[in-house]
Amino acid sequence: MNAISKVFFWIFTIGLGFVNPLISIGLIILYYLPGIIQDLCKSCNEPPTSKMNSFSDEIMEEMK
Repeated sequence: MNAISKVFFWIFTIGLGFVNPLISIGLIILYYLPGIIQDLCKSCNEPPTSKMNSFSDEIMEEMK
């Protein structure tokens, strides 16, 4: 979305906010929703960063 279309979107959203605030809130949610969903899906698909490859010394002593 280029700068001019963003300006028109926000002018339109603010203008509708004076007519009916619920429409304005709905437009803002629809504007940000794809980015939020993309961030959530990206974090779910990432592999865990650290795995426990060894036990601590205390646990090793208790297992003996």
